[in-house]
Order: sequence, then C-alpha cells, then structure tokens
Amino acid sequence: MFTRPGKGTDAFTKLFLAAALIWNALACFLFVCGKSPVAKFLGAPLYSVIGFLFLVDLFITKKTHFEVPRSAGIRLATAFFILLAFLFPFLGHFTGHPMIALPGYPCPLAGFILALLAATSRADRGIYILTLIWAFVNIPKCFGFMDCYEETTLVVTGFYALAMLKYRDAQREQGTH
Repeated sequence: MFTRPGKGTDAFTKLFLAAALIWNALACFLFVCGKSPVAKFLGAPLYSVIGFLFLVDLFITKKTHFEVPRSAGIRLATAFFILLAFLFPFLGHFTGHPMIALPGYPCPLAGFILALLAATSRADRGIYILTLIWAFVNIPKCFGFMDCYEETTLVVTGFYALAMLKYRDAQREQGTH
C-alpha cells in the first residue's frame, strides 16, 4: 500500500482482510467468546458481513483501492494509526487482558482496517461504516467498562477514520460544484 499500490496489492489486502474477519467471526466471537451475547449476536455477524463485503469488493465491485495519498501528513497519520493497531495487543497484555495479546484479535484488526480505509481515496462505504460501528460500540470500554482501557486506541482510530470519511465527502462535494 505504501510502496506498491495497484491491483495486486488491492487483491491481496482484500483477501487477507476477508480471511482475518471471517476467522475472527468464527474462532473468536463464536468459539472463544461464544457465551457473550455481544460476541454471538453482534460481533460474529458483523465481522462475517464485513469479511463477505471484502470478498464482494475483490471479485465484483472493486470499489476499494488501497493507496496512501502523497500528502506527508496523511502518510504519517496512517503509519501512526497502523502502529496503534499493533500496540493494542501489548496494551491489552499490560492492562490485564492477555487474551487480547493474541495476533489478529478483533479490535486491533478493526483498528488496522480503519487506518487503511482512512488512508485510501476510494473505499467501499458499507465496509467503512460497518467497521466504524465496531469501533464505536467499544466507547464504554474507554471509560472503564470491563477495564479495557486499551480500547481507546480503536475508538480514537474510529474517530480519525470518521473524520477522514467526512473530509473526503466534503472534497467530493466541492469538486462537483
């Protein structure tokens, strides 16, 4: 995405993200956390749908193009929010949630996806919005619910991604007038 944007990068990224999302829907939400109604009735369906939409985007619609803009500010912001996604598991470990330290756990994955989508100039809006839903469902955790303070990284990334979505919408509106 940073060095070789193009059809190959788009295809690999979409396939990887679809697989990671569907894996999380099954392994994490249904198997590991299956007793939680939030996991079973929100997390698993939401992640399954987002994963499916990445496959639809890969094979049919081709709406999402993963390319970081040339702007130094957006490139740095993208790198920062990707770094937050990778720091999330470490923060989870240090705040007493070693399960979250597993690679590819749902919340750091959502943060990673939002960082990528916020950087792109073209993204499937359905994927974008559904991933934002997961970020904002976790707002109570930032204030101590379940002592999951590490969720702040996901929520902050969600607000950044939402701001970028609105910014790009405003740019498109100005371009059409």
